[in-house]
Amino acid sequence: MIRGLALLGVFLVPTVVTPTAATPERPAVVYDSDMDFDDASTLALLCEEHKLGRIDLRAVTVANDGFGMPGRARRHAHSVLEQCGRPDIPVADGATGEGVHPAPPELVATIETVLTGALDDAGRTSPPSRLTAAQLIARTALTSRHPITVLATGPMSNVADALAVPGVPARIGRVQLMGGAIAVGGNLYGSALPGFDNSQEFNLWMDPPAARDLLRRARPGSIHLVPLDATRFVPITDEYVARIGASARAPGARIAYRIASQPDLAALIDLDIMFWWDALAAVSLVHPSVVTASRPARIAIVQDGAQSGRTVETAHGTPVTVVTEADRAAFEQMFLDGLNGVSPRDNPAVGHRG
Repeated sequence: MIRGLALLGVFLVPTVVTPTAATPERPAVVYDSDMDFDDASTLALLCEEHKLGRIDLRAVTVANDGFGMPGRARRHAHSVLEQCGRPDIPVADGATGEGVHPAPPELVATIETVLTGALDDAGRTSPPSRLTAAQLIARTALTSRHPITVLATGPMSNVADALAVPGVPARIGRVQLMGGAIAVGGNLYGSALPGFDNSQEFNLWMDPPAARDLLRRARPGSIHLVPLDATRFVPITDEYVARIGASARAPGARIAYRIASQPDLAALIDLDIMFWWDALAAVSLVHPSVVTASRPARIAIVQDGAQSGRTVETAHGTPVTVVTEADRAAFEQMFLDGLNGVSPRDNPAVGHRG
């Protein structure tokens, strides 16, 4: 049985759909991630963009099979939303824990240390969620007046399960994924990991079947992929982190600065191996002009062997739009302005949607 079919029980009780302010120009967004440091900074951005009225952030869902620590990852999402001033946005996490390929435990521990320190939420817990992440995605899609956008920056397990619910694919107009590596190498990791040879990007490697199922289930033409080909143009640097800190005037910017300046993360930034992976996927969703090159491609996900999770182009693959290049200066300015809640009136260039 398809796991997602079990989600149908959520919709057996009649509900009243309340009209919202979402429009095609102000898209309704569900943010799905594994809530590592980059995801948390991206959530801070999305919260500020929501307050500005450029998006309608309907829900936040957390995958428990990625780099976030199960339970704690959802707590961190709540902390970001509370500190940003939107604690009313619903949050749910996945029903599953460890994925096909578990994230390296030392990296999970480092991310937990970074986020707990930055968000000052040690010892705090969140109340149980009434819905699982996949159920929340599905309900949001099925009760929205307009097709929603799903921004996914972690393992694809939650989104793949939601897309298995009848009617959901047609109600998701765009799936923006941070994942994959098309014409470049994958994430680098020094230690030996099962089924990993540095040709893969971590998000798709952690649950290759979910990535495959997402490609198969999503509405044709809806998938936009932001792979390592594009994110290599937006490295995290000490100079830019300092710039965020020096100009932080809104909660989102202060959150992002506290995260990026945590000692354990600063040490990795100094190695020149850290990038604004998830933030580029979010900024390019709101401000498409940061993308300087994209192309159609047919992709598939390797399922087995040393290259499991690798993104490959093949004539029989799923048609997607792949972002291949980004304007670093434009990204940095738009990310910073978004974190600071700068409106189009404050900076007219930021208001351009492409």
